[in-house]
Amino acid sequence: MATIVELSLPATEFPLGRLLTAGTETQIEFERIVPVGTNAIPLFWAWNTDLDDFERRVRAHEQVLELLEVEEVDNRRLYLLNWDVPEGGFFEGFTAAETIIRSAYGYDTEAWEFEILFPDQEELTIFHNHCRENDIQYTLGQMHTLTEAGDHLLEDVLTEKQRDALLLALQRGYFQTPRQVTLSELAEEFDISQQSLSDLIRRGNEALLEHALLNASETTPPE
Repeated sequence: MATIVELSLPATEFPLGRLLTAGTETQIEFERIVPVGTNAIPLFWAWNTDLDDFERRVRAHEQVLELLEVEEVDNRRLYLLNWDVPEGGFFEGFTAAETIIRSAYGYDTEAWEFEILFPDQEELTIFHNHCRENDIQYTLGQMHTLTEAGDHLLEDVLTEKQRDALLLALQRGYFQTPRQVTLSELAEEFDISQQSLSDLIRRGNEALLEHALLNASETTPPE
């Protein structure tokens, strides 16, 4: 069963983090990390620094093979980095095990926070054994299945009434074409006014779309 693991890693154990921040106040957030053969190609955002100087510094590093700017949004730039992964390092554990890094964030001397998806328990064991064999110290946080993560997401994004309204509308065929039930019939079953139900469905849809399309990091359910 797929498992999501949260862990923190001291900056001293993360050579790529040190390479990117190098004693500056540069802040880094990884968008995706793709294993390619024995390498790991990260896609990440950088900000809070002179980004032109950042590019020159990173490209000059002996372990960097290529740094490509993908996009610039406001004061943040998205980069793709091809680098020479040190043997026995933290990132080699991701290529040894088939993992997906859902998020990673940190800067300079602070600990780095990771959220990692492991397809099954075997891959988690491979990753853990790699870290133990190479004396890589990390702190394990919460662990939950992918299904549980989806449940938590709904709790964070939707109010209970919004969830119930959307679920009822879905089950009764309100979103089908043609509709299998009217809003008035749903409102009667939900025991609220038609306008109130319409507002619940609209706000619930808006909250889900905002989180999915805008990748909202914090979504506070409305009152």
